[in-house]
Amino acid sequence: MKLGIISDTHDRVDNIIKMVNILNQHQVKLVIHCGDWVAPFTLQYYQPLKCPLRGVFGNNDGDKFRHLRLSQTKKFKVDVEYEDTFLELEIDKRKLAVYHGDYASITHALVTCGEYDAVFHGHTHVKVNQTVGKVLSLNPGTLLPQTSPTVKGASFAIYDTATNSAEIIRL
Repeated sequence: MKLGIISDTHDRVDNIIKMVNILNQHQVKLVIHCGDWVAPFTLQYYQPLKCPLRGVFGNNDGDKFRHLRLSQTKKFKVDVEYEDTFLELEIDKRKLAVYHGDYASITHALVTCGEYDAVFHGHTHVKVNQTVGKVLSLNPGTLLPQTSPTVKGASFAIYDTATNSAEIIRL
């Protein structure tokens, strides 16, 4: 099964729209957001998604209450579910962890503990797609075009449960 993995979208409506179109073209069955959605108004731009959207909050998601309230209204077609800081899923016999990545030591512990097939994280905006032992560590990057002189390029990822691998998609 293909999953869309996104993080640090930071209200970039232009790139959210592009990303949603690409995720639909790839026929992903679930999109996982690793946090820093930021403003609740951006939920409307995920509505064309043809699959559910699940995620965690990051360190820049100040109005969590409004995010939760909007996601529960009947006006949105896409099913959106949030966890606070950590989400654990099992899909196609793959055990997956989702954490924003605020603390590098926690991200490292999740990747090296041996409990997960893949750990999805964000926060740093730095793209990571590497296998550590048998665990895929995946940071899909950000939808911001540039965070610093060395962190450039909006991106997200598509993860495949069959191969426990991912491809970083650059916008």
